[in-house]
Formats: sequence, C-alpha cells, structure tokens
Amino acid sequence: MLTQILPSYLYQQYSNDNTTPYLQAFFTAYNNTAQNYLNTFNNLELPVYTNANISGVLLDWVAYGIYGIQRPSLSAPTGLSPLGVYNTEPYNVTAYSQNVTSSPANTYTVTDDYFKRIITWNFYKGDGFQYNTQWLKRRIYRFLNGTNGVDPVIQQTYSVSVAYPSTNNVTITITNNTIGQIFKAALADGVLNVPFQYIYTVVLV
Repeated sequence: MLTQILPSYLYQQYSNDNTTPYLQAFFTAYNNTAQNYLNTFNNLELPVYTNANISGVLLDWVAYGIYGIQRPSLSAPTGLSPLGVYNTEPYNVTAYSQNVTSSPANTYTVTDDYFKRIITWNFYKGDGFQYNTQWLKRRIYRFLNGTNGVDPVIQQTYSVSVAYPSTNNVTITITNNTIGQIFKAALADGVLNVPFQYIYTVVLV
C-alpha cells in the first residue's frame, strides 16, 4: 500500500527567481494536501468491508466498485395451504384439494451483516481453489458463524453435515435458525458461488 506521495517540486530555472519563496510555499501546501488525502483514504480501509464503519450505501458502493458485487434480493419461502381454501381461488383455476399459495411471494431483507457474509463466501481465498467436502463445510460454517463477514476460528465443522445421496446431488443439513434460512435462500438463488455441476439441497433441522 502506498503511504507516501511522490512530491511535486519547482523546476531548477525558478530557483533564483524573486517569486521563488511564494512558488515554493504553493508546492509545499500542495504536497501537504495530497499527503493528507492519501492518509485519509488509507485510514478509511475501504477494501476491508468487514470494518464496522463500512455500512449502508457505503458498503454497497465498496462492494460494487471494488468487488463487483451488488446487494442481492433473496426470496423467502411462499406459504402453501395443503387444501384449497373455499372462495379464495376462481373455479376451474386450481384443482380441487390441491396446494394453493396462501401468502404472496416474499423476500428477505439483506442486512449489512448478511451482505458481508455473502461477500466473504465469494471472495475468501483461504480455503484454496480445489473443491472437496471440507472446503464446502468450512465455507458453510464461516457463513453461519462469521458475523459481518469476519472469518471465525474454525476448529471443527461437525455442526455442518454434507452428504452425497447420488453422484451430482449434495444435501446440506444445518440448524434451522434465521441465518440458516438466509443461507438456504442465498444458495437457492445462486448468490453464493459453488461448483455448478452439483444440485444442492439444504435441510434445516
């Protein structure tokens, strides 16, 4: 990271000019101002999105401008009734006694915390680039436990179950809580980068 600017200076031919003190004062002021700008931007630590100071629209700007990712919209489950409630659907539209939507399609509110976890999932390089079960379990554990996208200390991943019921199917079993539901929605909506050749099913227990 650059911590010192390359200073501007007077050309040698002005060194004996009567206006040299005034010109030199201008260049000194310019160099000081430029250094202050550099120090300010370095102290902001914009790439460090896990910083508590990076939030709201600033987080959106940093995520898009630096990482090329926009805050997503995650679809929430739509409620279903097992039987069509009388007088809620027009005749000959839904088959008798079939499932009907009992509530409109909803979306989760993607808070700064959730958004930072998504960024960490997609840009974390510490697990390497070779997919395996441990790679996936560590990423899931980090998403579930890494508040504001911070990388938690991972000593074991027993709380995350990954099974392969068939060749290209992956079943992930995690705790049924708010962040678990967010993870399920993010994975289903394609927000989290995973190997495309697998079909992922998340089970909340």
